[in-house]
Amino acid sequence: MFEVEIKNLKTKAKIGISSKERTKFQTLIITCRFKYSIIKKEKIDDIKYLKDYSSIVKFLKEFVQKSKYKSIERLTFECANILEKKYKLKKVFIKVNKVEVAKRYGCESISVSK
Repeated sequence: MFEVEIKNLKTKAKIGISSKERTKFQTLIITCRFKYSIIKKEKIDDIKYLKDYSSIVKFLKEFVQKSKYKSIERLTFECANILEKKYKLKKVFIKVNKVEVAKRYGCESISVSK
């Protein structure tokens, strides 16, 4: 089984509990880890049997940017679920960090993971 990590993907979303917070895009840093298997070892060099990281990154960025969720908890949950289904991934881990909010509170990170 292979484990893939997409670390610190920078994107933006209109997210927040208050309607004021959702009026403008906020920077989010996302880390995604997942596992998958290739059944036939001789196919390990065949792109048809590998996961397309580029496609996953593009999809994740677009999904987050178009999302309308109020909480990063919900965004984290939905990202993990849709990636599992769309790309047939196992053990998807998502971490969403609200960078700008963390700076306001004088800390390095405020994040939620699943």
